[in-house]
Amino acid sequence: MNSKNPDVSVIVTNYNYEKYISRAVRSCINQSHVNHEVIVVDDCSTDNSVKVLQPFKEQIKIVSTGTNGGVAVAANKGVSESRGQFFIRVDADDYVNSDMCYMMKTYLEANHDAFCVSCDYLMVDNFENTLERKYAEKENISCGIMYRKDLFLQLGGYNGKMRHREEEELRKRLGQEYKIHHLRIPFYRYRMHNTNKTKEPEYKTWEI
Repeated sequence: MNSKNPDVSVIVTNYNYEKYISRAVRSCINQSHVNHEVIVVDDCSTDNSVKVLQPFKEQIKIVSTGTNGGVAVAANKGVSESRGQFFIRVDADDYVNSDMCYMMKTYLEANHDAFCVSCDYLMVDNFENTLERKYAEKENISCGIMYRKDLFLQLGGYNGKMRHREEEELRKRLGQEYKIHHLRIPFYRYRMHNTNKTKEPEYKTWEI
């Protein structure tokens, strides 16, 4: 990891995931063959998340949203603090393969028409056993997508009013300008547990 001149910024958004955040951060730090930085954005957690992050403070940048604003606000904060040409988000309860950033950066460098590139993901349980493989082309999630930061900012970033499903809103708002490509490699691990945000009633009932 070379945080002085990063090509890729990995943005970890966190709210009350003290149980999982160490695993997420370690997987982001341990990216291979790429100059990258890791930024953890804490959305004013009420648990011990920030304390858990202290052993990593020399390897990551820890920032706060100041007030709890939701994942879109946290993600935009991370992008504003980032220095990489590309950025990718990882939720604090998930983790990723060590070659994710290198492979996705290489793809974007070779495919200039792509605004962003996503990857497939594996659903895992709390013991990191694989439950199911998901194909991003059919069932996309907000994380595990690498963006060109300059275009993302030019196009307005995430809608800060969205506490959930900000990626879906972004796709609908940008329409044809949202040119996403897909890598059929499961670099991302989506952890299933009782406090997944996607299980919250407002997430399930909200309409784009």
